[in-house]
Amino acid sequence: MTLFNDLLGQLAAPSSGRNRRISSNEQPNWNDGNFDMTRLAPGEVFEFPILNGPGMITHIWMTSHSGGMNELNAITLRIYWDGAAEPSVEAPLADFFAVGQGTPASVESVPVQVSPSGSLTCYWRMPFEKSARIVISNDNPDRSSGLYWQVDWVELPELPPGTPRFHARYRQEYPAVMGRDYLLADIEGAGQYVGTVLSVTLAQDGWFGEGDDFFYIDGEEVPSLQGTGTEDYFNDAWGFRPRTGAWFGQPRWQGWSAGDSGVCYRWHVLDPVHFTKSLKVTIEHKGNREDPEEAWYIERPDFYSSVAFWYQTGPARSFGGVPSWAERRVPWESHHLVRSWSGAVASGEEGPTVETAGFFGGRPSLRWQPVQPGERLELPFHVAQGGRCAVRLTAFTAPSGGRWEAVITGAHPSPVMELNLNSEEEGEVDLLLGTMELAPGDHTVAFTALGSASGSLQVEEIRWLRLPPEAVREHRGENEAHFVRLAIGRAVYAYRLAYNSLPSSLPALIASGILGDRYTVDENGAPLTSRLEDDRFMVESTAPGGWTHSWRGLDARR
Repeated sequence: MTLFNDLLGQLAAPSSGRNRRISSNEQPNWNDGNFDMTRLAPGEVFEFPILNGPGMITHIWMTSHSGGMNELNAITLRIYWDGAAEPSVEAPLADFFAVGQGTPASVESVPVQVSPSGSLTCYWRMPFEKSARIVISNDNPDRSSGLYWQVDWVELPELPPGTPRFHARYRQEYPAVMGRDYLLADIEGAGQYVGTVLSVTLAQDGWFGEGDDFFYIDGEEVPSLQGTGTEDYFNDAWGFRPRTGAWFGQPRWQGWSAGDSGVCYRWHVLDPVHFTKSLKVTIEHKGNREDPEEAWYIERPDFYSSVAFWYQTGPARSFGGVPSWAERRVPWESHHLVRSWSGAVASGEEGPTVETAGFFGGRPSLRWQPVQPGERLELPFHVAQGGRCAVRLTAFTAPSGGRWEAVITGAHPSPVMELNLNSEEEGEVDLLLGTMELAPGDHTVAFTALGSASGSLQVEEIRWLRLPPEAVREHRGENEAHFVRLAIGRAVYAYRLAYNSLPSSLPALIASGILGDRYTVDENGAPLTSRLEDDRFMVESTAPGGWTHSWRGLDARR
């Protein structure tokens, strides 16, 4: 009856099947023990008890100590249906649960939920005929972990013929390969596509997400589903910001600078993409430079990873497996600052102390309490292979945290960053120090206390990401010209609001301080001329075949 077809109506429908659960509940002390955890040694592979079908997994819950270390993607989840040799689900935990490249974040969607502390939950329906085999591996060769887990499933009297199986497969490109779109999924068979998780670490400044999504259904050469931009596919607009919802969201988004990262998800539960023979899903890795007048809509070499989710009948094509832990980490190099303890140089009488922080105190860190503003702490670190790098600092905030000026010696340029580690609650922050050239050899990161009242400093790690060559556009075209004209139009609009008249010339507009002197030339450096003509402000490029544009100053574009 249709009365039973909606979400709540199903609760009143006649029941079938028997509820089952497997879990890490401590045995044999199932009713008097609290060590309900599976221990995973470095490199260990653990198989859950086999689920004998027919049946359907309805709920998976997990949490791991790896989440507290920002290493959730060191744990790989694999699920095999009906005795298959190849897994249908194969992905790092962080990517499968839509928090991306390792750090827990809040996800509040319908099929997947994650708490900021790293509680991982999913309600994807996963049917099977004969058996379900779930395998977890700790791919970190250096650190053990603990995994708490529950899997709820329903034992069924039968599974309808032709019931499709659930699939989730991981891919990455570090960096994205220039000259081709990023491949999200390449599927053979019949079924429906139900979700995408995409993680990105920016390889250069500027917005990354102008790339369109394309769905090639059943072998078509021209995709019948063509998107309008990366943020548009993930149901946002004008960039990303942290948010999470029932069917789409961005659990984490740091910013638009090299070394910033983010993750976004979209569940096609209400709009599945059907295919009868095959499906290929791609997305362009295109965006802009920080200054859009230099390059807009250009292919970028950012670091991409993704998981595709779908249901299909029959065996699935292999994606090539999940890379090793070393290969699937974005290639940050890091220096744990506790290693700098013996070489630390403090301007005051007392040097830093070693303390623990984070989940169960599993994160050693250096803590320093200066006596007065202006005191300085220098911590040495070594760079084996230099280059142009994005540099980040992991630190901890606290009510006693202070304000600091941080600078790296031997870097070019040597950006000076102001850090505020004061917060009402204790927490962790991942701070971008900037993009700089780091020569091979010894360096120091120096912290100077700021403010009238000194506060404490607590830091864990400094890390750097060697960046690929920047994407540039040698000869700029209409895209970049549009942003030159847009800047001038905004300034003309503001000038008219301020003076109730149009500017007499570009030099007059620049002299007002409303427009920068970069706009004396066009997108390729050809001089711009200007004049008043009737009730319009006219600007013309002197380049051969250059453009002419006019504004009335009534809004930012006209």
